[in-house]
Amino acid sequence: MRSRPRSNRQTFMPMSMDRIIARSACVCHFNGMFSQNPDDCVRKLGENELIERIRAWLGPVAPPAPYGMGDDCAVLPAVTTSRQQIITTDSLTFGQHFDASAHAHDAGAKLMNRNISDIAAMGGTPGPALLNLLFGPDLSLLWLEQFIAGIRQCCEKFGVTVVGGDISQLPPGQFTASVTLTGLTDSPPALRSTAEIGDTIYVTGTLGGSILHKHLHFEPRIKEGQWLAAHEACTAMMDLTDGLGKDLAALLPEGSSAAINLQNLPLSHDARECARKDSHSPQMHAFCDGEDYELLFTVARGTQSEIFEKQWQTRFPELKVSCIGRIVNAHPAGRYIDIESSEALPWQSGFEHFKQT
Repeated sequence: MRSRPRSNRQTFMPMSMDRIIARSACVCHFNGMFSQNPDDCVRKLGENELIERIRAWLGPVAPPAPYGMGDDCAVLPAVTTSRQQIITTDSLTFGQHFDASAHAHDAGAKLMNRNISDIAAMGGTPGPALLNLLFGPDLSLLWLEQFIAGIRQCCEKFGVTVVGGDISQLPPGQFTASVTLTGLTDSPPALRSTAEIGDTIYVTGTLGGSILHKHLHFEPRIKEGQWLAAHEACTAMMDLTDGLGKDLAALLPEGSSAAINLQNLPLSHDARECARKDSHSPQMHAFCDGEDYELLFTVARGTQSEIFEKQWQTRFPELKVSCIGRIVNAHPAGRYIDIESSEALPWQSGFEHFKQT
């Protein structure tokens, strides 16, 4: 028997994964990220030498000027009239997006992959990137080298080049990095705002429990996003970063609600593991944990789901896709409702920066 949410209508606001990381960063050892030995830190080098080190660590993904580092701007290839250019940016901060338990290589990969995931959500192909680094003078050179290695590995995998960026100094013990990533689309880019009432709601992969593993180890859905953007049945798309509870609202048109089939939620093993360790359900973790980096998309009403799902399985046999509900006219019970009981779901939000709970 499927468990239903409690009958009260209170919205549950869990501690987000970002808040858990921020709290744990305060009590973890730095694990080699920062050092009191001047010979081991970036303070040993000046800015120019550090840039040369980073260029060398990036290797083939850092082209020479004028197509890479060296001039005031990098020269990018011209965009043909048949393609559209897209651009995104995302950051990674120690104590917010990762803590001292994370390996430097994994942190660098996360920074690049979360930007690539944005490109995937619009059906694009990633292109040249800018890398900005802000850190204290006590940052370990070895840690930074490993961080750059994680970025380089992702760039090599997805054909990204790092063509420039910036370095700036922060107080000791601090680290932030950001990437601005360009991309190109062959089809019109997939948008969040184009779903309609009657469309069905799909998600790739599994959801929840990302704090245990996935927030550092995930695969941007580039090929899947390109296929969906070109598919006539796909009406809207985005990637899941802040949790289904927050992100789904961005796909819903005005005057609508999402009727969710809780039995079809693709719960990850980690969501179930988290539920075993706390008092919350796996469904709550699927809605609220965030950092799933899966594709959330809608399929036009009237589309035969069996045919669409067979096409998907043929094209992507290793990746599950799940129909988790449909968009309906606005329901008096709330924005998200149980498709079986018509009761409001208690998980109405995910992670949101600066919002106090």
